[in-house]
Amino acid sequence: MTPIQLLNPRMLGIVLFLVSSVVGAGEEGDSAKYTCPMHPHYIADEMGSCPICGMDLVKMTSGPELAVEEEDTDGERAAITIAPETIQNMGVRYAQPEATVFGRRIRAYGVVAENERLRSEISSRVAGWIESLAVTAVGDKVKRGNLLYRLFSPDLVAAQQDYLSALERQSVNRIQSAAIRLGALGVSKSFIATLRKKRSVVEQVPFYASADGTLSDLRVREGTYVRPGETLAVIQDYSTVWINAAVAEKDLVAINSTTQVRIMLPNLPGQVIETSVDYIHPTVDRSSRTGTVRLQLDNKDNRLRPGAYADVLFEVGLDRRLAVPDSALLIGADGPYLVVALGNGRFQPRQVRTGLSSGGFTEVVEGIDRDERIVASGQFLIDSESALRESFQKLQRLKLELADLNLSKAQMAMVDHLVDAGLYLHEALADGYDVDPVQLQPALEIRDLLWPKFGNTRLGPVLDNANHAIAEAQQARTESDLRNALHGLVSALRPWMLDGRKDYYHEKGVRLFKDVTDGRLWVQQGDQVFSPYLDGSKGALVQ
Repeated sequence: MTPIQLLNPRMLGIVLFLVSSVVGAGEEGDSAKYTCPMHPHYIADEMGSCPICGMDLVKMTSGPELAVEEEDTDGERAAITIAPETIQNMGVRYAQPEATVFGRRIRAYGVVAENERLRSEISSRVAGWIESLAVTAVGDKVKRGNLLYRLFSPDLVAAQQDYLSALERQSVNRIQSAAIRLGALGVSKSFIATLRKKRSVVEQVPFYASADGTLSDLRVREGTYVRPGETLAVIQDYSTVWINAAVAEKDLVAINSTTQVRIMLPNLPGQVIETSVDYIHPTVDRSSRTGTVRLQLDNKDNRLRPGAYADVLFEVGLDRRLAVPDSALLIGADGPYLVVALGNGRFQPRQVRTGLSSGGFTEVVEGIDRDERIVASGQFLIDSESALRESFQKLQRLKLELADLNLSKAQMAMVDHLVDAGLYLHEALADGYDVDPVQLQPALEIRDLLWPKFGNTRLGPVLDNANHAIAEAQQARTESDLRNALHGLVSALRPWMLDGRKDYYHEKGVRLFKDVTDGRLWVQQGDQVFSPYLDGSKGALVQ
């Protein structure tokens, strides 16, 4: 036998002895149980047919209370054993955690825009009149060197005459100067070559396209008078386009030129376009608090139209991560978890801590090892089976009387700490000394230590209520608060001391008393009454 000494030096006279054995749990009957292979949640005491599908029931390898193993002390879900034929009917498929490269996703709204590098503006360098237009509407396709319009300009006529005069006099310097003047006025080299060959003034001078593309803007018509520097038309090449993505200010720092980008567009359902960052604008919009990230895409098939909406995903922080298929994850009240295949038909729902998700995979930060096998399909049925059997087991355990619970010596010692706390509070009130909250701390931790094992038994409410009373005792500021905490603690322990281990505590000299005036309870060592409540109050022995 091992004695427990109370921690406070003034309580050395109070000793509660532990015995090496406690009352064993009453054995339950070993009657066979039967279940349906298709509906394993249906369990019967007798052989027969399933009321759901009519299949013949099969004998379970063990009673439902044994089909689920005991939970670990860390609170993990219990493992469950399922017959091979049931596993086959469930369509179970397995997978293993894999090292997969992916990162955090940043989603942004994008708009398709023209590539400004491929924009060509057609402007006049002289004053004159548009005599004819070769392109007459926005959308006309043009090629480099195609005729755009013909212009009559007195300045161009004078420049041609000067060039022809230089040719007649064969003055090299004048010829070069006149040719340079014509080029400065926008005349093409091919026109100058024709002029040199024909030796006659052309009143309607032709002007040609300087790039391939589509006419995106036309600001003149035939007969329009134009001035120097005036824009006549715009040619836009749509073979590549930009997407300007609006990214939240807080996410901009994570994006750089190597960031992988995926783009989805409503007019291209089911298609994902991959590209990289072309440019990150150095400013942030003051109203929306977003920055612009520019992307460049090939558009030779003209499927990407400026002004269209784009859904943009930036994948940042790429790294190799231990991940599982999204289909393998289940979400419960306590968070995500996986069903782990332990082998030989044994499965265990296990809570995990997840990280990033991408491309149908989710990172598992904690709770699973790389060499373990998980259920990727059919895990919902297994989890439902496990939960139902666990619930059945908990109901069976809840039916057990306190006297039938089987506690180890260490577990019994933990419960005795709660009784010790009651003895400590009684002595402090009876002798008139202050309670040290530190002395109650070990008893306050008992509930969390025993809860995974006994929380679903009749001992659970005892632990819960005792924990609450001890917390109140630690925070007590007056004797009245302390008396209320003592009564609450002993009230919580009463079922355990009277129904659970009555003979055990009686042999150790621990007595439970009740104040005959107001019915408040206390525990003490020995039969002589020492009331912790009002002076002159009388106590009646409850045990």
